[in-house]
Formats: sequence, structure tokens, C-alpha cells
Amino acid sequence: LPIFISFESIGSIKTEREFIEYLNRKVKFYLKVSYNIQYENNKIKKINELDEYIIDLYEKQKKEIILMIDEFEKLNNQELMNEFLHTIREIYHSRQGYKLRSVILISIGYLSGILEDNASPFNIAEHLEVPYFTKEQVYDLLSQHEKETGQIFDEKVKELIWHNAAGQPGLTNGLAYDLVMKKAKGEKIITEKHFEKTLYDYMRVYIDKNISNIINKAKKEKELMMKILFEPNNVEFNIYDENIKFLYLNGVIDNCEGICCVKVPLYYKALYARFKPQINGEKSQMKPFDESIKKYINKDGSLDLNKLMKRYIEYIKSRGAVMFKGRNYYEGVYQYNLDQFLSLYVEAADGKVYPETQIGGGRIDLLINLNNEEYLIEIKANIDEDQYEKSKKQIKEYIKRKGLKEGWLVIYSDTIKDFEYITEEENGIKLNIWFIKTNFENPSKAK
Repeated sequence: LPIFISFESIGSIKTEREFIEYLNRKVKFYLKVSYNIQYENNKIKKINELDEYIIDLYEKQKKEIILMIDEFEKLNNQELMNEFLHTIREIYHSRQGYKLRSVILISIGYLSGILEDNASPFNIAEHLEVPYFTKEQVYDLLSQHEKETGQIFDEKVKELIWHNAAGQPGLTNGLAYDLVMKKAKGEKIITEKHFEKTLYDYMRVYIDKNISNIINKAKKEKELMMKILFEPNNVEFNIYDENIKFLYLNGVIDNCEGICCVKVPLYYKALYARFKPQINGEKSQMKPFDESIKKYINKDGSLDLNKLMKRYIEYIKSRGAVMFKGRNYYEGVYQYNLDQFLSLYVEAADGKVYPETQIGGGRIDLLINLNNEEYLIEIKANIDEDQYEKSKKQIKEYIKRKGLKEGWLVIYSDTIKDFEYITEEENGIKLNIWFIKTNFENPSKAK
């Protein structure tokens, strides 16, 4: 007799009596709704009396019990959790007598505190990791909807769902559900415009359970999370590092060829927004009242990014001492500063600036999309000669993968004497390289 309940609303239960009442209420409701079984046992008052509860339920239904508890991590009272697990273990070890076939605990994160502690009573279970969907599985899932309803996902939308959720089951289904039931309900074709609205709501309006959980776990390792986000490729993955292990087991980060990374773009965007460096009050300095995007748009509608970068240099010369002097910034503060600057101009022309966008097997720091044209920008900070050569090779590879003819490499440095712009051309690819000075003495000396 499978019984499925959730601890989602268990809240801050403090006593055994409250726990038993909650459990009894949930089981009673599930049996009634799922099997039309009327069952209630108000005799037991303590957790260690659950054996009587299981026996009574078996004797009345004549079926062995399979107990499944979703969102088990929401039971945050350690004392009650331990008592419950001790009791369940005792019942399970004598399951032939009690008729408890199995217990399945379901959690968003790995129940490390339960399954790893040698003193834990719950050493009978196995950790089963639910794998992400493959791209083929995501497309099959969407195709099933198309066949059953006749409503079509535009091919670009399918790609965006796959790209943003990276196959994470909850997010994949969540995005598709929002598109079908809210943004494009009754429409024959689900378009990119519909998806943009869904993505906006996920980032700024909805309180998504998966994303909220990731952010809450990341906040507990804020310093490490900042390094992973804003010093990409610099934090080596080591499962024996307790801080890294915590983030990994809770689904925040992954092992990307030996480097800590955030694989799911939607998670990355949410974490980026949550942990981004605060540079409030800079918008009016970046784009004053008399500045317009029009002067940076060519006659054919393309963006004159180098001209816009010159404007960015002017901004840094006037504000760099305030923004960068005396601060131990991660590489990401420069990325976010440039991201915010470019966004103010590009969005004025109905374009978009996307941080950390996947390209093939890698990620470009910033991708500008304006009038159906794309511009790739890779950002580095305080690198040496070897890293510089590696960075050029990296951005060139991204340019090739995208089928473009040019890209931009922006290097922030506290050792260069002045700003500089150079170009390199090789095999039909033009590389625009901007060196940004960050070593300002103080605000009064900034030129």
C-alpha cells in the first residue's frame, strides 16, 4: 500500500505530539483521496509508538506499507528527526512483523546530515540521484505535448527551454507548464516572445521552489559562492572540501572538468542577480541625460561596439577611482560593471545583454543580441602573459562556434599604466582587445 505524503508545510514543529498529529493528518488525507479509505488512528501520541500505527494500518488493509515522504528536509527539528528515524529503522529491521516494506525519503538536496553521520540511525538507505533530462528527452517531452494538443513549440523555444533549464526536471517542466498554461494558453504556436515573458517572471516575479532552495543553500557559503560566480575557472572541485561538498550535494554547483561551476543557466542567472556586486547610483553616471544609443548604431542597424567601448572608457576614467580603488573585487565586479553599462545602451535599442551564455561546450561572459546580430565579449582580470594567450584562444574558439567574424576581449588590470585598444586578425577572425586600467590612486587624482 503506497502512501505518499509531503513535509512541505511541516513548519517549525516543536513537540512529538505536533509531529504525530501532522503525520496522522497527512496519511488520513492521502488514503481518503487516493484509495477512498477512511482511516485515522488517534491512539498514539509519541513517535516511538509508530510501530503500533503501522501494525494497525496493515491489519485493517491487509497490505504491506510503502511510506514515501517528499521534502523531508523541511523537518528541521533535529531531535524529532532523529527520534523518527530511530523508530523507522527499528520497525524496518523487523519489517516482517510490522509489514513495513520500505521507506523512501525524498529531498531537493542530499540528506548528508542523515546518511553520512556514523551515529545516524538511518544507515539502511541509499542515496539515489535523479539524473537531469538529456536534450533528446526534453525535446521528446515537448513533442508529446504537441502530439496530444496540437499546440506547437517554436524550435527556438525548445532550444531556450533546454538551454535555460539544462535538463533539470523541475525547471524544465516548470518552464513548459508556464508557457502552456499561462503565457500561450489557447495559442497555436508558443513563440520566443512567450518564453521571454516566462523567463522574466522566473527571474523577477515567481518564487520558484527549486531556485529558492539553491539561493538559500548558496547563502550559507557566500564567500565561496562569490568566488565560483565571479572568479570563473579558478576554484578547483574537491569533494573533500566541506564547503564545496555542501554546495555540490545540495545541487548548487557541479564538477565541470575539475572546476566548480553552476551548470544550470537559470540557477546561474538567479545566483548572479543575488550575489552581484552592489554599484547602486551609477546608472546616471554611465548614461547621462544627454547620452543616446543612436550615436552607437550604424546605418545598417549594427552596433558600433568599439565606439561604445570608448564611451565606457570615459566613464571609467571619471568613476574608476570610486568604483575600483581599495576594493578586493572578484573578476565578476568588472563583468557586472560592463554588463550594466552595456545594458543601459543596448536595451534602449530593444536589444539584450546576456551574462554567462553557453556556446558549445563553454560559456561566454557577455553576449549582446541587437537586431538579430550577436556580439561576444570575454572578460578577464589581472591575468599574466600565459593566461592572456589562453584567453585569446578561448574567445576565438567561441567566435568560430558561433560562425561570427569578430569578438571582443576586455582585460581589466591593476598593473597597466594606461587604457589601450589593439586588434588582432587571424584566419578571417578579428579580435578587438581592450585593456582597462583599474589602479586609480584616489578619486581626486582620477583623470
